[in-house]
Amino acid sequence: MKKSVLLVALLWIYAFNARADVCFDVSKDIADKAVEIIKTQKVLYDYCSICPDAQAKEIKVKDIENSNPIKVNGKSLDLAHIYYKENNKYIDLGIKVGCIKNEQYNISAELNELPEIHHTIEGDKTLAKSLVQKIYENCFVSAEKLPDQTTNDMIEKNVKINDCLNTAINQEIQKGFNAEQQVKMRQYVEQLRKASIGFYYGMYTENKYCEGSCGTITNIIPYSDEGKMLSEILERLLYLNIAKNGY
Repeated sequence: MKKSVLLVALLWIYAFNARADVCFDVSKDIADKAVEIIKTQKVLYDYCSICPDAQAKEIKVKDIENSNPIKVNGKSLDLAHIYYKENNKYIDLGIKVGCIKNEQYNISAELNELPEIHHTIEGDKTLAKSLVQKIYENCFVSAEKLPDQTTNDMIEKNVKINDCLNTAINQEIQKGFNAEQQVKMRQYVEQLRKASIGFYYGMYTENKYCEGSCGTITNIIPYSDEGKMLSEILERLLYLNIAKNGY
């Protein structure tokens, strides 16, 4: 009797372990499909829905290796337990690319939610700040080759940087808000940009605040302040999107 119980237990463990690695070894066709999807994602979620007490883990996609098994950031993936987010649903990558069928091994094609993925407010804010810094640096590099011999040159360079930041803002607005909200938010940002320049234009027209420096380097200040404002807006949008969807 004891031997029978032990045999059943061993068979169950064997079957469970076999199911735990169902999409580890995949064909070239499956791998190609999976890699194409992974390339569109900044974050994947490693979660074994059939494993007791499983915890969902974020994988921030940095490096993808189209191999067998597929590797992300040097780690081999079992596609049956990898999810990506689409329309507020968590989509099973293995089922999506045809490695297994929906509900095979009790694995569902999509989940409404995963077990809590631990984020801290401070961590999300730190990440948002670092991303803004990286975006600003990229914007600066894009304008670096422009001449900066005259005040007008420097103004044009600052405008290019601010336009680049504005593009990043629009991208984050698109990620986190519906179509109607997107239109309104872009309008608000455009109004803020115009108001910032308008404020300084009015101040310089009065001339009493220029102290002899109007028409020189002082003319750069409005664009510098506009850049700070855009960076702060972008940082806030990044934080909201990170907290909502991961990044």
